[in-house]
Amino acid sequence: MKQLKNRIVKFYKDLSIKKKLLLAFYIQIIIPMIFMGFLSYRNSAETIKQMSTNYAKDILQMIELRFNDYLSNLSIISQDLLYDKTIYNALVQKNTNDPLLDYEIENEISNSMKKIILSRPEIQSIAIVSNDGRFYYADDNSSRNSIKNILPYDEVLEKARQNQGKVTWYTESSNGVVNHIYLVRTIYHQDTFREIGLQAILVNKNFLKTVYDGLTRSMQNIIILSDNYDLIAARNSNYGEFLNDSSLGRLRNEKDSKIDPELNALVSYTTITETGWKVITYVPLNVLYRDAYTLRRNLLLLCIITVVILSAFNLSIAMSFINPINRLVKGMKMVQKDNRIVYIDDERDDEIGFLNKTFNEMSREINHLVNWVYREQITRKEAELKALQSQINPHFLFNTLESINWMAQLNNVPEISEAVTDLSDLMEASIGRGDRLITVEEEFMYSDKYISIIKRRFEDKIQFRKEILNGAGKVRIPRLLIQPLVENAVYHGIDRLRGKGEIILKAYIEGENLLIVVMDTGPGIGIAELDALNRRLSLDNDTYFKNLRTESGKSIGIENVNRRIKLFYGDKYGLKIESEKGKYTRVIVCIPANSEPTEGYYVQGNDN
Repeated sequence: MKQLKNRIVKFYKDLSIKKKLLLAFYIQIIIPMIFMGFLSYRNSAETIKQMSTNYAKDILQMIELRFNDYLSNLSIISQDLLYDKTIYNALVQKNTNDPLLDYEIENEISNSMKKIILSRPEIQSIAIVSNDGRFYYADDNSSRNSIKNILPYDEVLEKARQNQGKVTWYTESSNGVVNHIYLVRTIYHQDTFREIGLQAILVNKNFLKTVYDGLTRSMQNIIILSDNYDLIAARNSNYGEFLNDSSLGRLRNEKDSKIDPELNALVSYTTITETGWKVITYVPLNVLYRDAYTLRRNLLLLCIITVVILSAFNLSIAMSFINPINRLVKGMKMVQKDNRIVYIDDERDDEIGFLNKTFNEMSREINHLVNWVYREQITRKEAELKALQSQINPHFLFNTLESINWMAQLNNVPEISEAVTDLSDLMEASIGRGDRLITVEEEFMYSDKYISIIKRRFEDKIQFRKEILNGAGKVRIPRLLIQPLVENAVYHGIDRLRGKGEIILKAYIEGENLLIVVMDTGPGIGIAELDALNRRLSLDNDTYFKNLRTESGKSIGIENVNRRIKLFYGDKYGLKIESEKGKYTRVIVCIPANSEPTEGYYVQGNDN
């Protein structure tokens, strides 16, 4: 089960966005439509079935009422015949042996019965049979057989005797079809209650159809069966499939209404209490559910049309998302393949438009970074080659200075010896022997040596003062970080004065930062130039190196130190310059006091 679930999840994840959108659409639209259509069809079918059942019950109730009226009328006619004095006297008296009298009696009885037959179309013939075999009868004017010839006397008499003078119905059948219907009853003597005769009324079977004539034609299938399940009447001639032992065996109750799965029809029936006959109506399901089938077909057609229209609409919406995403994916593959600039032109303000704009910027940025890294690598290679090529020159110069120092000492020229020693120390620091990080005190010492050399040129024009506060001298900083700033103060500050000038070098800790101030009392810097210089120093490394090829700086030494600090410690550290025209220039170095860089660029430079 878990493996199947994992396969389904993997299959879904591997689908394209287009297929996922269409799948979501079909799940959210088609399934509810099928569900609602099924409910609508089922409810409609159930409603139609209930309405048809109720309608069939109403029809059967109406037929039953008509039947009861019909049977009641026949019972009344039969009762009238019982009280007819002529008939009663004829049955009570025995044969007179007078042919003329017998004829008159027979003729009188026949005329009485003919009057009833002519006035009652539901009666075909009437017969009165005495116990001694006298047969009085009358028939209608049809060409059908006379009741005298067709009456099954013995069977009818036996049936009538079972009900002891009450109205009894007898049906004569052959091949499952009722041929004749009789209302029979025995006649008893009014005083002695002994049996004196038999009354038989032959019912006009065709008249029975009037019980369902005039009813709506929607109820076509009406069948009337005898108590032996023989056919009495049927409204539709296609009743053969219903009259079988299996279907008739399911008519066990007095009345019922249900779906018969074998007949594939809704069957409703009721039983006429007086006769035991059953009146049956049935509606084939294809007729019963005709409207439901039409509704189902229309719902299916509506679903198909709706799905087609919504599919086209959904596909157009999906493609409006998928096509831009495909273009974006294609652009990413192109960038991944050859690192070139790819521009996606899609004017839209939604989320995809934002992705396209971001991708365009990313593509340009990647191309810039690739070219920048490539140029940086080439520059580094060139710098390494130049460094290897020039390594011999500083060592040669250092050894030469050592020789000059010994010559100066041998010739007793201490000034030259001191200058050469100071220059040698500076050369040693610039070559980078030993640790790349030194303390602030050591860095200030190199500044002393530089000032010592410069004083031989400027003599007493330069006054140099140092100040190290609250333990700042033990903080380790990159080698030759301050000397270029002192050099810059000399050439851009003191050198431009006609008189003497002072350079102040100060280091102190403020909070978590180490601040080193290099101040000169030179001519200062103008406001516009100062603002431009500070803006350039505040640039982050990324922006600075982007503009490196298009801009040129004047204070190379200051920018060199500033960039080294930002590369070492981060963009929030670096240099800041303060100045007042004609009074002073102050360069403030800000670096963390408790953090040492692990790697970086230990290159120093100056403006010269």
